[in-house]
Amino acid sequence: MTVVHVGDLQLELLEDFFDGFTHHAGANLHAKVLYGRSNHHKIEAIFKCWARAMRYACSTDERLKDQLPSTKGLL
Repeated sequence: MTVVHVGDLQLELLEDFFDGFTHHAGANLHAKVLYGRSNHHKIEAIFKCWARAMRYACSTDERLKDQLPSTKGLL
């Protein structure tokens, strides 16, 4: 079995990482890289998009400070 690495990262562990995150966070994650010239750049794009989504999801909006942080209005 050949294990492909990008730097020190084993590519086969990417799915395990995001699967573990989504399972324990109770979240959904959909990632699709449409193009790229190297695996390094594709992986970098996935992590950058995920990090931006996490920053957005964990931030507060001062305009909504008197409302519950839920799209359904319930916690």
